[in-house]
Amino acid sequence: MTYLPSLSDQLAVNIDSLTVLHNSTNDISISAGTVLPLGDSRSIHGNATYTVSNGVVTLPAGYYYLLRGGIGAHSNTTPTDFVSYRFYDVGASSYIGRRGWLTWQERPQLVAGDDYAIAVIDASTTAQNVDFRIVSKGSGTIELDPTSSSSNDFNYAGYCRVEVWRWA
Repeated sequence: MTYLPSLSDQLAVNIDSLTVLHNSTNDISISAGTVLPLGDSRSIHGNATYTVSNGVVTLPAGYYYLLRGGIGAHSNTTPTDFVSYRFYDVGASSYIGRRGWLTWQERPQLVAGDDYAIAVIDASTTAQNVDFRIVSKGSGTIELDPTSSSSNDFNYAGYCRVEVWRWA
């Protein structure tokens, strides 16, 4: 994660906007490298809009961003299955921020989230292109945003989402 000392007293105040991006499809089978199809959005605060193409989000110049992402998934295998996910800087071809994890432990048939992926982006002078992708997964069959599992586990899903916090 990047630390921006000049903004340390402003991170929690004067947020320009908060937008939640989420998948535009359901029942997504994944593997390492899968980019989430973040095609839908909901404005929570402010009126920022973002261009999304094939899961790549363009963060307009002139702002700083905090991205926080989590997934909702179904595993039909063992209680030791896992998925890790992280933000990816498309321009620099590198992962950024802190990796998030989803693990199944006591009740593998339920959908749950353990940890968010987080990244701080400096787009104060240049627009940045990022995506949210799967880094690694266990050996089982895992679906994101499941709606068709035979046991109706999707009722417990938090669904995949990326919060985009923007401030000037």
